[in-house]
Amino acid sequence: MGRWISLGLLLVAGVFSCNGTGADKVGGGKDKGGKGGKTEAPGPSAVATAAPSGSGAVAVTGKGRPDGKARPNILFVLADDQRADTLSCMPKLGKLLARGTTFKNNFASTPLCCPGRSSVLTGKYAHNHGVLSNGDIEDEDGSKSPGAIDFRKNGNESKTFAGWLQQKGYRTGYFGKYLNAYDKILETEPTHVPPHWDEWRAFSHAEFFDFDLLERGLGEAKATRRCYLSNEAEDDGDRKGKKKGKGAAAEKSDGEENAKGKKKGKKKERKCKGVADEVVRNGKENYSTDVLRDQVIGFIRKVTQEGKPWIAHFAPKAPHGPFLSPARYQPDPDEPTFSKEALDRLSSCALFDWKGRPPSYLEADMTDKPQWIQESKAKRTAEDRLDRVRRMQLASVLATEDAVEDILKVLGELGVADETIIVYTGDNGFAWGEHWHTHKNCAYEECIRVPLIVMDPRAAGGPRTVDDFTMNVDLAPTFAAWSGASVPEKVDGMSFAGLVDGTAKGPWPRTEVLSECWGPGIAGRPDTHAAVRTKKWKYVEHYTDNARTKLRVHDGSPERELYDLEKDPFEVDNLLRLSPANLARTGHTKDLVDTTTADLAAKLKALEAK
Repeated sequence: MGRWISLGLLLVAGVFSCNGTGADKVGGGKDKGGKGGKTEAPGPSAVATAAPSGSGAVAVTGKGRPDGKARPNILFVLADDQRADTLSCMPKLGKLLARGTTFKNNFASTPLCCPGRSSVLTGKYAHNHGVLSNGDIEDEDGSKSPGAIDFRKNGNESKTFAGWLQQKGYRTGYFGKYLNAYDKILETEPTHVPPHWDEWRAFSHAEFFDFDLLERGLGEAKATRRCYLSNEAEDDGDRKGKKKGKGAAAEKSDGEENAKGKKKGKKKERKCKGVADEVVRNGKENYSTDVLRDQVIGFIRKVTQEGKPWIAHFAPKAPHGPFLSPARYQPDPDEPTFSKEALDRLSSCALFDWKGRPPSYLEADMTDKPQWIQESKAKRTAEDRLDRVRRMQLASVLATEDAVEDILKVLGELGVADETIIVYTGDNGFAWGEHWHTHKNCAYEECIRVPLIVMDPRAAGGPRTVDDFTMNVDLAPTFAAWSGASVPEKVDGMSFAGLVDGTAKGPWPRTEVLSECWGPGIAGRPDTHAAVRTKKWKYVEHYTDNARTKLRVHDGSPERELYDLEKDPFEVDNLLRLSPANLARTGHTKDLVDTTTADLAAKLKALEAK
C-alpha cells in the first residue's frame, strides 16, 4: 500500500450563477462508458416547443429531449448517520417507495460525514478527492484543513454531479447539510455558493433548531436565521453591527455526545444568536427538516413550471446528533421523551427496544480486536445512554418520512410523479454499542452499511431486491446515466441504473468493496485503517503511527482483522488473533487463514492504488 495520496492545490475561482429563466451554462465532460470515453460537445439543453416569444424560457416535455430519450427528474434524499437496518423502522417510506428497488448490500467508502459526502458528490474514493476527515486531522505542515475547505482546495467544487447534469439542461437544487466546516468558508466569503447549483439553501452549521442557511434562489445569496423562539422573544440575530462570519456553535463531528437525557439543575435558556440578513421567528415550527421540505417543494414547483428537468438534493440533518425531532414527535427538545404519535409510529420497530441484540453488542471478550476499539470498552459508555441515542435517532427520521411523503404528494399534484426518480440513502452508518463503539468511521458493518432505496417509476416489474455490491461512489455516475450526462475520467463509481430497471446484462462487475478511514487515533477513537469486504470475507489493516498526519497509506506492520462473514456476520471472532484452539472451534485452519489474508491484502492494495 506504499503510496502517497496526491492532493491537488487547484483553487476554484468564481461562482457559477444561473437564473431561473436564462440559458443554461454548459461545459465539457467525459463519458466513462466502461473505461475512458469521449468528450461531448455542448449542445442544446432541450427541444423548444411553444414558448412565449421573447420570454427567455425554453418549454420542454419529459419525452422531448434532443436524444429522443426521456430525462427524468431526480429527488435525492441523503440522510445523516443513518445505518442500513433502520429502514425496517420506516414503514411509511417503504409504502411510498413500494414499487422501488432495495439494495441490500450498499456501502460507504469512507463512513464519516465529510469524506463520504464528498464521495457522493464526485463519485471518487476519499484517497482520490482528498477529503479525509471532517477537518480534525493534520496536514503535513501541522495545520488543519476543515473538510469543505479541503474539498474546494482540491478542485472538487467544479467536479460534482451538479455540473454534469447542468450541462444537459437540468436545474439543480441543494437543500440542507453540505460539507463540514462550510461555515469556515463563509467567514471570509459570506455568500459563497459552489458552482453548478441553480438553487442553494444550505446550512452553515447543520442544526435541528436555531439554524443558519445560506440561501440563493433567483437573486443574490443571503444568510437567514431560523429561530426556535416565539415571535415576541428577543434575539440578537441581526447582521447589523456584527462581525461577519460568527455563526452558531460548531456542529460536533460525532454528535452522540449530546444525547444525555434529562439534565439536572436549571434548564438551558434558548437564545437565537447568529449572523444573518434576515431572522425568521416561527417558534417550534422552525424544525430544519420541515423548513427544508418546504424549500424543496418550492424549487420543484418553480422548475416544473419552467419545463426543465431537475435534480433536488435534499440533505436533512436527521438522524445525526443531537438526534432531535419536531414538536409533534418530541414535545420538548431538551427532553428525550416522545409523543403518542411518535410511539405509535415506532410500535412496530423492533430496534426501538432492541431485545434481540447481537453478540457484538458490548462484546465480552475484546482481546482479539485492535487497540483503539479495546480502548472504547475501557471508556464503558453507559447502556442507558446507548438506548437513548438509538431511540432518539429512530424518532428523528419520522420527520424525514413525512417530508418525502409531502414532496411525493406535490409531484402527483404537478403531474410529474411518473417522471421523477426517488433515491433515498445515507452518508454513513452508526454503531450503537457493537464492539463498544458508539460512533461511525469504523470498518464494522454497523458503520459501513447504509440504506439505499431507488424508485424509478419507468421501471417495470417492481419491487426488486438487489444483493450486488453498490457504494456511495456509484450515485453520481448513476445520476449521469439517467440524465444522459457524460462522466469524467478517473471516477471510481459505476452506474447501477441497470440494476434498478432490470436491464443490466451479465454479472455485476464489483466483487469487493473498499472502506478507508483516517481517524484521529486518540484513545477510544478510530485509528487510520482500510478494509476490503467480499461476500464472505472482511480484511482490515490498522495503522497507529503518524500516518494520519502524513495523509498517506503506507507499508508497515499494521494490526489486522479477518472475519468470515458467512459464519460470523457480527464480526466477533478475528481469525488472525485467535488461539489455535479457538481457531479450530471456528472450523478454519491456519493455512486457510494465511492464504485468505494474503489474497485480501493484495486486493486491498490494488483498491487503494486506484
